[in-house]
Amino acid sequence: MNDGHEGISHPIGLEVRLEDPQLILSSFTTTHQGPVTLEYQPTQGLGWDCAFVVVEDGDVEEGGIERLIAELEHDSTVAEAEYLGTVGDDNRFKVLFEGGIPLVPPKTTEMGVRVISARHEDGNWNIQMHVPVHSTLHRIQSHYHDHWITFRVKRLHIARETDIGAEAALSPGQRKALLVAYRNGYFEVPRNASQEDIANELNISKSGVSQRIRRAISRLIEVTLKP
Repeated sequence: MNDGHEGISHPIGLEVRLEDPQLILSSFTTTHQGPVTLEYQPTQGLGWDCAFVVVEDGDVEEGGIERLIAELEHDSTVAEAEYLGTVGDDNRFKVLFEGGIPLVPPKTTEMGVRVISARHEDGNWNIQMHVPVHSTLHRIQSHYHDHWITFRVKRLHIARETDIGAEAALSPGQRKALLVAYRNGYFEVPRNASQEDIANELNISKSGVSQRIRRAISRLIEVTLKP
């Protein structure tokens, strides 16, 4: 019996770890010790050479933004960096790249690949993406092999129709904040921990904790309850 799903291939959840001085933003991520996130958006005429760069750094006073812009523009792979604003500890920039090896193949969108997150933390880039077919997975691997980029596949998951992808929807920072909050009794009634307690354990600001938990809960509701 044909149930209408015969021949349909399920997407592949892929998470890779990258570490190589040829990659974009290598100089900046070496200088800046905090987490850095790239958010790709369709850009007319610029494609993957333009992205939003979110830098987690609470030091926005006394020239903090000017310092970050100078560090970004000092990176040899950055042609231009424009400051867009700050929310909590997240400083947002629009960056135009020039040179350097992209974190994902330039034709990623054309191949049907969805980049879920691209985050630099603890000396490595962690890239999460959904890949439509195995042949596309091989093309992604070839991108790194062809440029001699050191990479390691952290997780490979064949998605099914029943998968909600909740974990993949969260950034590593959001997931860690939720786990620390849960472990310390933040969600208990009454609460056994405050946002300040969680902030001290994560070594981030109280506003950063509030933002991560709020965004994480909102994202989980979106992927689990959205009709």
